[in-house]
Formats: sequence, structure tokens, C-alpha cells
Amino acid sequence: MAKTTESDKYWAKLLAQAQAVLTGASNAELKVQLFDTLQEFFDGSNCWTETIEFTVIPDTLDYKLMPLTGRILRLYGVQDQNGTLQQAAMPTIGTVHFLYPFTNAQPMAAWVVKTVTDPLDCHPPKIPDWVLPAYGNGILSGIIGNMMLQPGQSYSNQAMSQFHLTRFRGQIAHARVAMMRGNTVGSQAWHFPQSFRVSGQRGGVSTYNVQPRQLR
Repeated sequence: MAKTTESDKYWAKLLAQAQAVLTGASNAELKVQLFDTLQEFFDGSNCWTETIEFTVIPDTLDYKLMPLTGRILRLYGVQDQNGTLQQAAMPTIGTVHFLYPFTNAQPMAAWVVKTVTDPLDCHPPKIPDWVLPAYGNGILSGIIGNMMLQPGQSYSNQAMSQFHLTRFRGQIAHARVAMMRGNTVGSQAWHFPQSFRVSGQRGGVSTYNVQPRQLR
């Protein structure tokens, strides 16, 4: 028999608490609502991130990224080997697009925001181990609040739904701020700077605010 992990205990607790409140809800309904709630939580908080390393090659603008787990939502930024933020975007989710080409191959690191994958692919979802200990009560409120909005169910309750959804959205905001401050106490909000140390690329070497050549 597989050993029960700390994460398994948190999942069991979360689902048991949801079932205790949502009397009559099926396991299938809870699984779908769990996925929707986690998706909303990660989309709103940006708290699940991953740094993905890749190598740029000459005259190529687009690079597809493959996360270890989860699904990419958006790009937070791309840095070169010197820690310099590069001019990049993600018009197609999962693919980094540089505004200008490089002429030399060199390593890069993309910082991406992620969310859960298909709910039918894996249950419980593969999310970071710290999420439920830190935000499990808020996620529980998201599940309960959204399901209580459904009309004609034994657990339907508009007033309590609003209470739980307000609590859930408060936890999303809290997670977003904690992420921006690097989970530190009393520090200023941190984010990738928009004008400081932003470079173009020329000859594969950072050239601060110098526009590189275009592809011919």
C-alpha cells in the first residue's frame, strides 16, 4: 500500500470538509468544482510560478516552453545569463516571443505563471505542496461558495455563497500580494521592472536600451 503523504492528508481534509457542508453533492461535481476553483485561484493570484531555462539561437524569435507540471498561463519575464530582463512577450500562451532576434546562441530563463491542467487527467491535481497548507481554507470557501450558487440543490444558499466567495477572493488577493513581495514581511511590492536593466540583443550580448537589428 502506498504511503500517505502530508499532501494526501491535506487533500483528504479539504474534500471531507466540502462534502460535510455540501450534503448530496457527488464526487464528480466536487472534482469539477475543485478544478474550476483552483484555476480561478491561480489565475487571480499568479502565485504558482516556474523558471524554465532554454537556449536562444540566431535569428529565431519564438521558443516553446515546457513546464514540469501544470499549464502555463502567462509570462512574467525573461532574463539572460547576466540577470538582465529581455524584451519578450507571450502572444501565444506557452511560447516566448522576442521582439528582436539574437545573433549568438546563449542561455535564457523564463519566469512563467501556471495553473492546473485537465481535471480528468490527474486527481488530485498536481500543485505545489505549499498551496493547501497556506490557502486551503480559502480554496475550500471557493468550492463551497460556487456550488451554493447552483439553484435547486439541497445545499443552495445565496447568502452563504456570497460569504464564502468573499473569503475566497480575499485569499486570492492575499496570495497575489505575498507573491509580489516574495513572501516577506513588511517589504515593498516587488515586480519585474519595466524600464530598469531592459536590454535589446546585439551580437548575443546585452546592450542596454539599444535597438538591435531586425530580421531581413
